[in-house]
Amino acid sequence: GTILCQHIAVQQPRLVQGLALFGPLAAPPDQARAGLKARAETARAEGMGDIADAIVKAATAAATRERNPVAVALVRESVMRQDPRGYAANCEALAAAEAADASRIACPTLLVTGEDDVVAPPSVARQLGEKIEGARVHVLPRCGHWTPFEAPEACNGHLKEFLARRQ
Repeated sequence: GTILCQHIAVQQPRLVQGLALFGPLAAPPDQARAGLKARAETARAEGMGDIADAIVKAATAAATRERNPVAVALVRESVMRQDPRGYAANCEALAAAEAADASRIACPTLLVTGEDDVVAPPSVARQLGEKIEGARVHVLPRCGHWTPFEAPEACNGHLKEFLARRQ
């Protein structure tokens, strides 16, 4: 989703007044693309169960898994409720995604990631933020890729602050 939003902001800037990107990624790293294609095949052949379990294990922070079973269940349920064919198509599209020229993003931008995010690590968010003039980058402690589920209060606080600055 964050990749698509960046492309829209670059290609149709008049449509975008601001970007709030949680778990921002410019494009998947090359080493992740084969895994995305394999995940698409698994979704079509076996459904979402193993994928949901793998996502919970890899993309949520250890602190979340230890202390917040509701967030863990929400992440798993969110993945489980996706249609396997649609999820597979999404994985294939993500595997083929190319980065937008983030230096051409001209709107106010908020980037939020977790310090334990293995999908969109803090270094990636910071690099992206350096390309976008005036971007604000926030790294949430003890949080993985599912920032709105793992740290909803912090995400809401950063979003409220971002929106208040725009008024």
